[in-house]
Amino acid sequence: MRPAFVFLVLSTAAWAWQEPPAKPQPGLSGQIRQRMAANLAGLPNYTCLETIDRTLRRQPGKKLLFRDRIRMEVAFIEASEMFSWPGAASFEADLLEKLPETGASGAGSFGGWTRSLFGPAAPSLAGGGECVVEGRRGLRYNFGMPVESTKYAVTSGPGAAIMPYTGSLCVDPGALDIMLLEVQARQTPPPLATMSETIHYGRARIGEADFLLPLDHELTVTDVEGKENRSFTRFTACRGYTAESSIAFDTEHRAAAVPRTKVEELHLPDGVQLDLLLETPINSEESAVGDPITARPDRAIRAPGVSIPTGATVSGRILGLEQYFEPEDYFIVSLEFTSLTFGDKRAQFHARLVGPRPHDDRQMKINGVNMDHPIPSGLDILDSAPGAGVFRVLAGKLRLSRGLQMTWKTISTAETPRR
Repeated sequence: MRPAFVFLVLSTAAWAWQEPPAKPQPGLSGQIRQRMAANLAGLPNYTCLETIDRTLRRQPGKKLLFRDRIRMEVAFIEASEMFSWPGAASFEADLLEKLPETGASGAGSFGGWTRSLFGPAAPSLAGGGECVVEGRRGLRYNFGMPVESTKYAVTSGPGAAIMPYTGSLCVDPGALDIMLLEVQARQTPPPLATMSETIHYGRARIGEADFLLPLDHELTVTDVEGKENRSFTRFTACRGYTAESSIAFDTEHRAAAVPRTKVEELHLPDGVQLDLLLETPINSEESAVGDPITARPDRAIRAPGVSIPTGATVSGRILGLEQYFEPEDYFIVSLEFTSLTFGDKRAQFHARLVGPRPHDDRQMKINGVNMDHPIPSGLDILDSAPGAGVFRVLAGKLRLSRGLQMTWKTISTAETPRR
């Protein structure tokens, strides 16, 4: 059974850092606030690569099971979090709404918590003894936020709820830097039972200076039946962001230059069938939703007004990569291709996956799709929705090798849903 989708958000866009600071507090807690205020005031707009691993524990005491992995570019710009797919040309305000509804997800962990805890409406900090983070000794400070003052919201099922919360900071007493933030939601709405977050912080260089940034974030949600959804996020490759910044990544997800060449725009007519061979291997250990993928035609194709050579490149990304365990282990894979290029020519690619299906007589060219339970010749296509291809793979571990054959048929742009 598909677990309930949980989306957690901490809204911080209602105020700007130029507003008056929070009321000063005496002693070391006041110095911590001043230190964080200076960090936030000097922090430029910046962006990082965000990789999210989502797991599920079906019963208390059982091991965590992998569900899916998501990779995005996240930016903290003028006190707001913004998101894009790796390699995309711009950020999208509604990208989080397009994430697969599997397990738990959230917004606010990247930069929202530090601004909420050290902004004008910040809660008071109360000393709570000592703490240890990865062998480093620190001082603990506790805080709480009542429901009438919070913007901490959770969506589970059809509705959303505002929740109060409590938490603590573990602070390096020498550097006055936060090492660890822990938050526990209160009054979680059924069918949820508990909800907690932990964020590790560390110094990272942005431009010419070092700033305190989140390094990783873990969100844990347990329902009333004891089922636990966990989301673990890592932030890497952080750098300054300007309006001219490139947000493209190469195959190792490091910053890469975006080539700018003049191209001739072509149009692909409806009804053109292309047999594509996957160029980008996809596996459950490393691949993620959002990762760019490419394919190439296995033969030259002639269509009204256009001739496509075998050296053409069809580009897109992974839209879904979800693992399920009942009635047996299997993956649901969703792919989308959006552009076709060759030489100095480019065409928008709007197509649906149509084959090869298991009943096709021809054999699928897969060059060894190494799976625990090989599927018949063809793809077990679940959905021929316009603009995407969704298919099932019976396997405990997913291995889609370079050379996987897929048949796509072009459609009109009116059929292709906006994503």
